[in-house]
Amino acid sequence: MRRRWSIAAGALLVLCALVFIKAPYFGKDRALLVVRIYDRYQEEQSVAKNLGMDIHLHLEDTDLFPLLVTYNDKNLSRYLGKPLHFTVDYTFGDFQKGKGYSRIYDDTDPLYNAYLGYYSITGFERKITEEDLMLLSEYDMLHLALPAVGLPVEEAAFEILAHEKQKDVIISSYTFTSYESSVVTNGPEHHGVAFAAGDLLFGTSPPSPVNYPLHEMKGRVYLYYFKDLDLNLVFYTLAKSDALLHDFEENILKKAEIDFQ
Repeated sequence: MRRRWSIAAGALLVLCALVFIKAPYFGKDRALLVVRIYDRYQEEQSVAKNLGMDIHLHLEDTDLFPLLVTYNDKNLSRYLGKPLHFTVDYTFGDFQKGKGYSRIYDDTDPLYNAYLGYYSITGFERKITEEDLMLLSEYDMLHLALPAVGLPVEEAAFEILAHEKQKDVIISSYTFTSYESSVVTNGPEHHGVAFAAGDLLFGTSPPSPVNYPLHEMKGRVYLYYFKDLDLNLVFYTLAKSDALLHDFEENILKKAEIDFQ
């Protein structure tokens, strides 16, 4: 009898776990749990941890996911042909109330395909150039962001249509060089049913008549080089409108806090 009860209890736990993993209703709770567990390991290996750097972005009272996702990538070194320590921290459009997926999938939402975050890079031994920044943006979209939602690198698109320097921006007392671009790249919505790693983070794409459609997007990057640390710190934003880029800059980036221990 006790053995039967143990088997039944185990089966119930497995069923509950499957419901939590698959059910759209738990989309945001699942994402929060995944990020909290995943980031514990990633943060220990990050550029910020190595340098004693802490960056705080005020995401409260915004429509962005409330946690930053941390990811350490080793393939950028091969992509650029230089040994680098590269960490990306980012957030994205939050989950819509009552829906089990992120706003990035809804092309009617202002936060469609929108991201905000920063790159921390050591190993260049110099301030990176405009060309480096464009290659970095291309690498992020083609090799990190789009594969995360199930689009293979060889099928992904990223083209910079225009790129120009903007006014310098003060972030946490540091003067960042700013650039703005217009790009054409894929949206994340798709009608495939195969599981993608990003499903645990963004939720599953709702049914879509199109598969990773091309869209013109707006992007900004903000660069500061800490010479004594050989640290290139790059904040970045991606959105479908200039208005959202402006909102990100004024209400989040300009209020960011950068500290070193």
